[in-house]
Amino acid sequence: MSAKLRMTKPIVVKSSCSNLYAARNMELPDSVVCIRSGAFRNKNMIQSVRFPKRLETIEAWAFSGCTEIRQIFLPDSVQELGAGSFAGCTKLKTVSLSSSLKEIPENAFAKCTSLVSMELPAGLRTVENRAFYHCRNLKTIRFSDSLEFIGQEAFYSCGLECLELPDSLFWIGDSAFHKCTSLTEVRLPESVRHIGKWVFHGCRNLKYLEIRHDPEYIGPWIINKAAVVRCYKGSAADRYCLESGFRAEYL
Repeated sequence: MSAKLRMTKPIVVKSSCSNLYAARNMELPDSVVCIRSGAFRNKNMIQSVRFPKRLETIEAWAFSGCTEIRQIFLPDSVQELGAGSFAGCTKLKTVSLSSSLKEIPENAFAKCTSLVSMELPAGLRTVENRAFYHCRNLKTIRFSDSLEFIGQEAFYSCGLECLELPDSLFWIGDSAFHKCTSLTEVRLPESVRHIGKWVFHGCRNLKYLEIRHDPEYIGPWIINKAAVVRCYKGSAADRYCLESGFRAEYL
């Protein structure tokens, strides 16, 4: 079963119109340019969505709680996602994002517990607070070479097994990778100026955090006591370890 309305003028899908579209296999008409806030929120009958080629915006919580959606392929015309747009889509396994996106907003994929891997668009600059919060099976993520900012709790309690952070990154927010218990070693790029508090705290299997430069700010309890900071003797990271009671291993 599919649902498709044929229209010629650009239209906006509003929450009040969602029942016209909601179906097991949903096909939105090519005239749709915007999907409004909460338009399909908690529509559990939806298993797949064909997004229109002219779509530009998916607003906040538009598909949140659609627990039967398995995959998402966004056209490159999509320039903006709203906060929580796909949060709580617990069976979502495959996501292909628009190459036009510059930001993954707050809670965009929070609690999408079936996500295993993710590739971020080449031009992406920002991953906002809790964007992938508690995606516990998210094991691999490919960051864009233009990424600059990772927000608070962005990857809180994810299943990440390794991190290859780009040299463009300058900000890692509080608890960004808190409780990522599969991480064992992390090297921070020398571009990072801000390391928020508790960034890798709760990563109980983390053995080494390598900091080869002098960040402007290092927050409290960035690791567990069992982990070791690899750094240069006399560096800002070395001083941080001495003041905070963490073990340092010199490069």
